[in-house]
Amino acid sequence: MRRSLFIAPERSSETLKARPWAGPRLADLLGLEGAQDRIGESWEFSTLDGSTSRALGKPLAEVLGRPLSFLAKLIDTSAPLSVQVHPRDGLIAGALGKEEAWVILEAADGAHIYAGLREGVTADMFRVCVDEAIDDVERGDRVLAALTQVPVRPGMVVLVPAGTVHAIGPGILLAEIQQPTDCTFRFYDYGSKRPIHPARAFEALEALSRPQVWTPTEGPKSIVGEHLELAPLLAGGHDVTANGGDVLLIPVHDGVTVRVDGDEHTLTRGALRLLAEGGHMRVTVPERGVAILGALP
Repeated sequence: MRRSLFIAPERSSETLKARPWAGPRLADLLGLEGAQDRIGESWEFSTLDGSTSRALGKPLAEVLGRPLSFLAKLIDTSAPLSVQVHPRDGLIAGALGKEEAWVILEAADGAHIYAGLREGVTADMFRVCVDEAIDDVERGDRVLAALTQVPVRPGMVVLVPAGTVHAIGPGILLAEIQQPTDCTFRFYDYGSKRPIHPARAFEALEALSRPQVWTPTEGPKSIVGEHLELAPLLAGGHDVTANGGDVLLIPVHDGVTVRVDGDEHTLTRGALRLLAEGGHMRVTVPERGVAILGALP
């Protein structure tokens, strides 16, 4: 009988990303005390060139025998990220778009994200706000005021379709699953020295696009996008079989246990694991706990 392939990430200089907006939580979560730079992103499962993650002492693609069909990260913010958008499939000739979903692991009091234009704000109105902020960075508040603000707390899932303007606020530790590409167009970046791409960003913008938001109080409910599907697992036991492709497991709370081929693994918050296609696992979530499965639909 074929054994299931249940994979823990192994981190490297390619997958640990220092970012100017990084917070202190990710280094603590990953046991990287003493790191000279604050780590804003850890690309836990990636087969993208230049950001290849490893597992079982080998590049991930070698372990799987193929590229991974999605990309999974951990992200930690102490300052707001740029107001940005990702293109849909085919906007750049021959390239994938980037639909993504966030699973909130930690959130400071008052923490929030922005996703989608606020009700009543048109693309033309938003363009005026962006143009004014480019000329005068002190008018950047008008850019944020044109967006829908969503308060966040641990366990929430936010699925952001390609073409949706968005920004992650400060004070948030989250896991992200996305299409396997790395293309971002920035509308506004608070006067930083990083490049912005307003022309390309407005080309990619879908003015009516809105996120899907799930909170643990809603009970079990699949969150399905065009390219991603997330399934919350609440307290109790759950049998999971990766019949349609690889499955990402995201524990939101400590104490999630996984039994695979007779072996038991106890996972802590944010300890992402990958169940390769064809594998089976029994996931047990503790009382008042949450874990999230992510995969392609």
